[in-house]
Amino acid sequence: AELTRAGRELETWRAGLRDAELRQYAFAATTLGETDPQAPVATVLAALAKGGRVDAAFALAEQRRARTLAERLEQAQALATGSGSPRREALASSPSGSDPASPVPDSSTALLEYVAGSDGAPTTLFVLTRAGSKAFELPPADSLAPSIARLVALLESGAAGEGPSRALGATLLGAADTALPAGITRLVVVPDGPLHRVPFDALRLGDGRAAVERWAIGVAPSAAVASAIRRRPEPSGGPSRLLALGDPVFTGPTLSLALRDAEPYRSAFDRAGGLPRLAGSGDEAREVARYAPSGADVRLREQASESWLKRANLEPYRVIHLATHALVDETSLANTVLALSPDGEDDGFVSPGDLAALHLDADLVVLSACRTAGGVTVAGEGVQGLATPLIAAGARAVVATQWRIGDRSTVRLVDDLYAALARGIPVADALREAKLAALRRGAPAGEWAGFTVVGDPLVRVPLAMPKPRDEGPGGIPLAAAVVLLAATGGLGYWAMTRRRRSSERGPGAGESAITHH
Repeated sequence: AELTRAGRELETWRAGLRDAELRQYAFAATTLGETDPQAPVATVLAALAKGGRVDAAFALAEQRRARTLAERLEQAQALATGSGSPRREALASSPSGSDPASPVPDSSTALLEYVAGSDGAPTTLFVLTRAGSKAFELPPADSLAPSIARLVALLESGAAGEGPSRALGATLLGAADTALPAGITRLVVVPDGPLHRVPFDALRLGDGRAAVERWAIGVAPSAAVASAIRRRPEPSGGPSRLLALGDPVFTGPTLSLALRDAEPYRSAFDRAGGLPRLAGSGDEAREVARYAPSGADVRLREQASESWLKRANLEPYRVIHLATHALVDETSLANTVLALSPDGEDDGFVSPGDLAALHLDADLVVLSACRTAGGVTVAGEGVQGLATPLIAAGARAVVATQWRIGDRSTVRLVDDLYAALARGIPVADALREAKLAALRRGAPAGEWAGFTVVGDPLVRVPLAMPKPRDEGPGGIPLAAAVVLLAATGGLGYWAMTRRRRSSERGPGAGESAITHH
């Protein structure tokens, strides 16, 4: 009761803050003396759950989760329907029921929400299904951070990461693996703290299988956000179209002028040695456009510009595919951008704020660049980067990446993803099928486990299988073969030299991860 009252007082204070950025960081104080201020909350929630008050503990956990994004979605819902959306307390009062506001959409889906403990405080895992809710006590999340970092480093380098994937799988998914019935085929994971970096698909279960072999796994910032996205009205009638941007221009006097006025990105740009052309991304944009039954707009080179994206009417597009570079800094949101072509009006660097200001009615946005699921982890708000602003702007689901992905593997996986979507299955299941196809090909986890879907995993995207084309070597579609040639040429050489430099010197403190696709 005391924690509930304190939470409401804090929320009242937070709501009175006039500055939106201050509201976002209200729960993110990093120190209270020498103690993590989140640790006492984690301790209380763990004790409540252990004492059998699972629903009450879950409701308290949701009070501080993704508040800024939830408010944005609630406002959009009110504007669209003329009525407000249910209060968080109502959502949490019967979290595993059949109410439309429930975070559990059907009997095949389970929600796993983590409350990360630190400074000795236990981590609590809430497992919600239509049959009920349970809670499990796990080790402090900060004690798992070194293993998580090691696993990500191993997978990104192409190694198997067998040891940490088994250890983390047993710790983070072992209880769910045992408790969930076989009828659960889909997980919605709400991470917290260092658990935002976990590639859940790659974790090994007790029987040795990767988690992706049992479940389709999606990520949501909070249970309330997952429910709010699902309650959005369906797109209005009319033909559904696909928009694909690729192969932007990153050189020339226009970019030089843009960098002169874009100081936050200059250091990141300089450390990368510039942004090389992504000729293969243009072929990728044309390839995915073939799946659009009502036509597609493909914008390449100078047409793939920041100015056009910010000023165009994007609401008719049900699918938006952005194949480009991303600058992602996990220490500063100010240095995180998506790179498009500059022109006389804009510098080409699309910030998270720019993305949040778009007006979308898209079922799916695909960020086909590296580390686009990364960003700054803000206590109480989750990862603040490129994916969450697109959810705020109106996307129902975003496919993004957790680390640097090779061009060759990306082309194949993206094509498998679109083919699965064209068969009418939900986006999380489609991404799982693409990953299983990669597993059958013998691809290492580093090539597929970094892809994740953020938002509503049950979204179905109105795509259709394209007409057959001539095939290139090895049964690969001709357009994809062109992309592979590009990936094994200059782009592949650039990627290898970049990785070599990175392994020799390692990332510096506060260095942006300059990535490419």
